[in-house]
Amino acid sequence: MWYDERINKDKQTNKPRFSLCCSDGKIQLPLLHEPPHPLNHLLFNNQDPKAKNFQQYIRIYNLMFAFTSPGIKFDKSYNTGKGPPTFRIHGQTHHLIGSLLPMPNNPPKFAQLYIYDTDNEIINRLSQNPMNDMLDERIIIVIKDMLNHHNHYAQRFRMTRDKLHSAAVPDLKMKLISQRQTDGRLYNLPTTTEVAALIVGDEHSTDKRDIIIEKQSGLLKRIHELHPAYLPLQYPLLYPKGEDGYRLNIPHKDHANIHAAKRKQVTLRKYFSYRLQSRTDEAQTILHSRRLFQQWIVDGYCMIESQKLNYVRQHQQQLRVDKYINLTGSNDHPETLGRDRGKRIILPSSFVGGQRYMEQLYFDGMEICGHLGFPDLFLTMTCNPTWPEIQRKVTQSNLTSNNCPDIITRVFKIKLNQLMNDLKHGNIFGNIIGYIYTIEWQKRGLPHAHILIFLHPSNKLPNPHDIDQMISAEIPDK
Repeated sequence: MWYDERINKDKQTNKPRFSLCCSDGKIQLPLLHEPPHPLNHLLFNNQDPKAKNFQQYIRIYNLMFAFTSPGIKFDKSYNTGKGPPTFRIHGQTHHLIGSLLPMPNNPPKFAQLYIYDTDNEIINRLSQNPMNDMLDERIIIVIKDMLNHHNHYAQRFRMTRDKLHSAAVPDLKMKLISQRQTDGRLYNLPTTTEVAALIVGDEHSTDKRDIIIEKQSGLLKRIHELHPAYLPLQYPLLYPKGEDGYRLNIPHKDHANIHAAKRKQVTLRKYFSYRLQSRTDEAQTILHSRRLFQQWIVDGYCMIESQKLNYVRQHQQQLRVDKYINLTGSNDHPETLGRDRGKRIILPSSFVGGQRYMEQLYFDGMEICGHLGFPDLFLTMTCNPTWPEIQRKVTQSNLTSNNCPDIITRVFKIKLNQLMNDLKHGNIFGNIIGYIYTIEWQKRGLPHAHILIFLHPSNKLPNPHDIDQMISAEIPDK
């Protein structure tokens, strides 16, 4: 952490407390162990040509061994070779899984590759990707052997293959179990019997989030984002041992004020905040996965947004959305057709990013301008990936700034907070009576802020050279 990320920034202390990583000690999740040797070599070795090939095409290698298919609309217009790679999607994300065996005359895909025609598995995996000329067959063999030996989901699918080959089992189904015996805070790798169960004949009683995979069906089933296997099935290279992802009802760490706290369970946002931090006693598998790391971040953000939308959908009365008079009037209008009417889900202004949220900020800004008059200064602060803080951090990890979007945004936010503090209390422009700012992201992922400043009528504009020296100041490490 950086020192300026501490809680209570107005106080100087030798023992700072931080909330970004673990909510001041409330969040405790299992630490990630070191990946198996083949994956560890491919991720952290920057000299081996085979490792460089793996690092460059890690998203393709991961998709090749993924058990589920990502149901996304990927925008490829940004990756034109003129800048750092960007992962951008449209619409809602979801993960799909098919049947155990492919339909007749159809090639196997994703999880089916672990079961069907395993004698030609390497050829089948390469044939699924149009960029197979760029891939190294030796890496594919190494990853396959590693997952067979360490990954619990791969072991269960291989066991299903053996059962299907035996004539004693005419009809077989697999159930991906949602519930685990542990509470999610202690490091307990799921055993083979916990992650999945083989069902012969009729289905047994299941949890509503359990996934039943049939022997042969042309239908795809959607995996719930709150299923513990949602992330490890899509990212086997980030969870090489089949570690659980996020689940519901992970309790906070025991502390003195746990009974007085309103929220006593870990949310999705806190889960990903915990996993995004670099710790000396934890494996850096996720943080060093480069382009796959970007995909994991975007996928996690969509999971968080989906959970927020579900909360809004299920708590319409508590949010008092019936108070929106205009919507209620249009809904009860006699000219409204019956086929156009349904259950209306209203996003309140408290939903960040929604239309009412943006309109509320806009009208607040206009009210400030109406009260204080026209702004006197318009500043733009742009993030520079060559800032010494960013370069010092990424150099320690043998990465580039393109592979560390978390470091870029954190350093930018620290510098922006310091800039705003200098503007308000440093008297750089004199007496400031108001300000408005917004943060935007460029097409290549770098953030920048636009700031409107309202000066007291008696102030004079400062020297621009002094402003440049102030913004270029470094921030201390901790």
